[in-house]
Amino acid sequence: MKRLSIRVRLTLWYTLFFLLLLVVMGSLVLWRVRSHLVENADRSLAEEISELFDEMQMVSDRDEMVAELDRRFSSHSHYHFQVLDQDLNPVFTSRFLANLDLPAATPPSDMRGGEYSDIQWPGLGKFRLVNLALRDSRSNPQLIRAISPRQMIDRDFQSYLWMLATLGPIALIAALIAGYIVAGHVLSPIKQITAKAKFISADRLDERLPVVHEFDELGELSTTLNETFDRLEKSVNSMKRFTSDAAHELRSPVAVLRTEAEIALRKPRSLEEYRAVVETTLAETIRLGELVDQLLTLSRHDAGVEEILTDEVPAAALLGDVVSRFVATANEKGVVLEAADLPECFINGYDVWISQLFFNLIDNAIKFTPSGGMVKVYAANDAKYTTFFISDTGVGIAPDQIPHVFERFYRADAAREHYRGTGLGLSICKSIVDAHHGTIDVSGNGEVGTIVSVRLPRIPAFEFDTDHGVPESQIDPASIARGEVRTL
Repeated sequence: MKRLSIRVRLTLWYTLFFLLLLVVMGSLVLWRVRSHLVENADRSLAEEISELFDEMQMVSDRDEMVAELDRRFSSHSHYHFQVLDQDLNPVFTSRFLANLDLPAATPPSDMRGGEYSDIQWPGLGKFRLVNLALRDSRSNPQLIRAISPRQMIDRDFQSYLWMLATLGPIALIAALIAGYIVAGHVLSPIKQITAKAKFISADRLDERLPVVHEFDELGELSTTLNETFDRLEKSVNSMKRFTSDAAHELRSPVAVLRTEAEIALRKPRSLEEYRAVVETTLAETIRLGELVDQLLTLSRHDAGVEEILTDEVPAAALLGDVVSRFVATANEKGVVLEAADLPECFINGYDVWISQLFFNLIDNAIKFTPSGGMVKVYAANDAKYTTFFISDTGVGIAPDQIPHVFERFYRADAAREHYRGTGLGLSICKSIVDAHHGTIDVSGNGEVGTIVSVRLPRIPAFEFDTDHGVPESQIDPASIARGEVRTL
């Protein structure tokens, strides 16, 4: 069964609420009107009794009083009276009540205030009865009883009831129409959002949803969706660029392999020539394998396939181990690799990833430092973090290129172009640091030397001596780039 639209459901809920409100308010109004009509009738009866009592007070003789009452109140509009003495014997009775029996009354001496009640006689209808105890001119207790038909009260009440019964459905229909119009007006931005969202596709990710009212719920929804589309567009563009760059990088070694093979097969070659072809093929194969491994690593990081472990990793010891593995490589190239006394620290993370992080950074520093240069490794602790520094005196990076060094397949200016690489090393480092909730930054003067700083949160339970290492505030990138490092 197809569900009703939100507009129809909102209209029905609004109408139901209005109906309940109308019933409650109508009931309260009718109850108050009925009470008001009865109060007016009782007040009128009390005024008529007061008028009759005034006549009784003017005459002291009982017979003369009865005669006067009979003359004036025997037939008095729609009001009818009866006067009883202390023993409840009739003193005066209106003509209408002569043959009717009123309910039993309380002796006047026992009454406290007026008594109000409703009575009904078959064939005559309902009447309102008031009993009031007073004293005559000789201070004798008298009970005065007055009645009037309830027909007027009921007729007035019926008029109010019919008025509400007539206006209620009209108001309900008006509420239904108004609710439908208001719901349509309120939901109109959703229709605009829906229409615009249907227009957005993979090839039109630059389109954005309209923000009609910025500070209400629909405006917040549009803003949130637009921010989602921004991230999606950025991710898709990054993916397209990554795919294009990966295809380009993979095509180069494949083209070299194909070219070498075709040249080798054109005619018979000497053993040395075949050996050169095999060496070239091997070098390109190794480069191709490294590229594929790095692409696989990045894809796993992006997809979250490799979940980060929560080991207590001795990061300083791990960094020292990585440095020792590069000593021979640095000596072979003629680069001085120097490591300070690293402060003891423990990182909550994955030792394999952290080792790969330090490996990539030190490998880059040695790769881009010419013979006779220097690579320094040191660290500093603060209250919550440990910052690791890898500085070199090699080829610098222009300041305008530093923001792009972590982009995949990005390579800096021509001064670094002859150092072959895949352009993925720093991207992998960035993903590892992000996975460990840290930060990585690159700085330098753009001419000579580069400093890479990695800031990782350390385990708070361990308190270490912060006198080891160099505080970050004392680091002078220019002096490090010139090889003038402060005392560690």
